[in-house]
Amino acid sequence: MKHFACVCAMAGVILLSGCSSNPTTGYSTQSIYPTKYRTVAIPVIRNDTYFRDVGFLLTQALISEIESRTPYKVTSETYADSLLTGRITAVELTALSQNRTTGLDEEVIIGVTVNFEWMDLEDDTTIVKRRNFEGSGLFVPTPPSGEFLEVGEVAVVQQLASDMVDEMQAAW
Repeated sequence: MKHFACVCAMAGVILLSGCSSNPTTGYSTQSIYPTKYRTVAIPVIRNDTYFRDVGFLLTQALISEIESRTPYKVTSETYADSLLTGRITAVELTALSQNRTTGLDEEVIIGVTVNFEWMDLEDDTTIVKRRNFEGSGLFVPTPPSGEFLEVGEVAVVQQLASDMVDEMQAAW
């Protein structure tokens, strides 16, 4: 039993020594997110479209993703050391398939395009800036599913929020 524990300990030491101390240069035990920042302020995502709820939904999804996946805490701009702002520039509905009998759309994709920027509030430098960042979600509006547009909106904002948080990772 002691021999097994010793072998496991040695294997652990060998594995950890093979890891890089810098997460941008290979395997690492450190955070993949910049450690300079501890807090992020997220004002409501602006929306240039007629799909009013998408901006609010994306803001909430971003807050949830950042709180659950990163070491950062979301706070007000007064107390934050970084700021994540965004603007939805387009929302499009695209029919994927139609019922041959009724002509109704069977599958619809909702696509959302957003511009966002993550800034360091200490020195007003841009950490991450993306233009025309796109996401899409699928919903089935016809029976038997009969899903509402909101199902597609939730799907697309969840995917966009996850992808935006991925962009906050340290540069590889």
